[in-house]
Amino acid sequence: MMATNSDGIKFNTHGECGHSPACDQSRRLAGMKTDYEHMTRSRLEGDMRKQSPLLVATAAAILASSMTMAGDVLFTEVTDEVGIDFEIDTPPKWILNNSHFYGGVGVADFDGNGAVDLFFSGVGNTNDTLYLNDGAGNFTDVSAEWGLDDMHFSCGVGAGDIDNDGWIDIVVGSAGPASIPGGSPGGYRLYKNINGTRFEDIAESAGVHEVAPGEVQHPTFATPGDFNADGHLDLMYGSWQVPADGNKFYLNDGDGTFTDVTKSMGFYNSVRPVKGFSASVVDMDGDLNPDIVWVADFGKSAYFRNNGDGTFTDLTPGNGTGVDASGMGSAILDFNKDGKLDWFVGAIYYEDGTPFAKYNGNALYMQIADHTFANIAEPFGILDSGWSWSSIAADLDNDGLEEIIVGNGSKNNAEFRDELEYVFQQNNINGTFYNVTSESGIDLACQATSSAAFDMEGDGDLDLVFVCNDGAAHIYRNDSTNQGSWLQIELGGDPANGIPNHGFNTRVEARVGSVVHTRYMDGRPSYGASGPQALHFGLGDTEVVDELTIRWINGDVDVMEDVPVNQVLVVSPIDAIIGDLNEDGLVNGTDLAVMLGQWGACVGDPELCIADLDSDGFVNGADLSLVLGNWSLLP
Repeated sequence: MMATNSDGIKFNTHGECGHSPACDQSRRLAGMKTDYEHMTRSRLEGDMRKQSPLLVATAAAILASSMTMAGDVLFTEVTDEVGIDFEIDTPPKWILNNSHFYGGVGVADFDGNGAVDLFFSGVGNTNDTLYLNDGAGNFTDVSAEWGLDDMHFSCGVGAGDIDNDGWIDIVVGSAGPASIPGGSPGGYRLYKNINGTRFEDIAESAGVHEVAPGEVQHPTFATPGDFNADGHLDLMYGSWQVPADGNKFYLNDGDGTFTDVTKSMGFYNSVRPVKGFSASVVDMDGDLNPDIVWVADFGKSAYFRNNGDGTFTDLTPGNGTGVDASGMGSAILDFNKDGKLDWFVGAIYYEDGTPFAKYNGNALYMQIADHTFANIAEPFGILDSGWSWSSIAADLDNDGLEEIIVGNGSKNNAEFRDELEYVFQQNNINGTFYNVTSESGIDLACQATSSAAFDMEGDGDLDLVFVCNDGAAHIYRNDSTNQGSWLQIELGGDPANGIPNHGFNTRVEARVGSVVHTRYMDGRPSYGASGPQALHFGLGDTEVVDELTIRWINGDVDVMEDVPVNQVLVVSPIDAIIGDLNEDGLVNGTDLAVMLGQWGACVGDPELCIADLDSDGFVNGADLSLVLGNWSLLP
């Protein structure tokens, strides 16, 4: 295994926290924590005994973990300051049906400079827009130069290295050109990233352009994920419009084309008529066969277990999931740190007695055994977030506990029209959540269809972006107080051995004492959005992670000990590939260029003559043969 820190230096597993503000604060809090835990433990355990055995077990597990003192979650809007000027002018319904569903965002490092960029999907008179980040949190619109200034009815953004060439591509749902009122059949876009300089739409040649001939798609999501664990990112498309056959699963053939496997995978009867809103590919039980969680409207959310033979079995509703009546957003997290992945679904909540009482609110599906769940949203304080759209799980104050952020609003419904977006902070004593929106500084009241959490300026805390249907996008900088320590993991890949680039399908565990923090790399999809290709850990008063375990989807496991916090750590599943001169996990034209640049006799320090693969003092045909012999057989 290879690891480097944020300075590009090979990683030494031993280190000290030093005298950073986070560490100094944690030391001051350390003396308070023992007394605080002793004072509250007996009272809480007594209260929880009045609840169900399931909740007692959950509370006990949380109480057994190391508790931290939560900081204040505080944000400042900086949209204009950072250079974002994206606004959706939503067309009326007679031009595009369900136009109020539209608006998405993809968050990823598209130009490879180490900073996270923003891609917004346009609607009607607003073109798709790409903003590049200079590394300090300043954004520049490069849509025209990058070939992304087309105007179409787009919604649902996914990001990932679809062709394994080392650059992050974009997939976006589309109802066709804005010049055609009512939309047009198909029209999905698969934007191939050309060496971090521009994008080219290859959806038609790849076979994923027109998924339902003759019917307008009204797409809601377009999500990459490797659901057969072969090292190539596959595609899931979702559509709300019925009977449009827009819910599709495409298997990446590895040669630039895709095969429709919707029927053969066992989804046809379950998913075809469903009004889909978001989906994720996640190995929920750790058997190395990625499962699929599918969020849908009208009580049709579903949980599909991967059978390991190319087929899936729908386990809903018998496994405790699928009870949400109007699911839209989705987030995967292990909120109670028991090592089992949980699933949050954002949905609509009306008070009992209204005409829409069937809208029963959010669901927090806590996994209590493999593929078995209990919905604990109501007793854990996270049932109601209005008319919920996108959902995010992220540790905003780096205290070691993840918050849940929900985009909210319905411009067509007076009850939810002026309601703020929601921020739920996890209680560090009993694991329940409480609404801290009013104190958070997020004063946004719009129909926030899409959102994502990302580290805008590389300072170790997570900022937020919200996309508003029929309005402007908003950027909120994280100014939370009493911030804890953090660790960001950027994963490499080994596609030839079943690990997609950026570590899709990889599970990472950070153990501190007896507490294990778990993250899963699924691209962080939610309604209309995809998050950054990195995993962020908030770690409270931790100075060193005792053990960092990377569980790759091909079964390999790497363990690092005594990992210093407050850094970006790049981890590759590959010790060394002969000919991989730039250590990106691939042997390709980039390595060949390095070799040609060192061609001839090695001069000076032999360690700098990295292209001399046979160590004979010369870079020549023998070394070239080694490179060509290990050439990556990837598209």
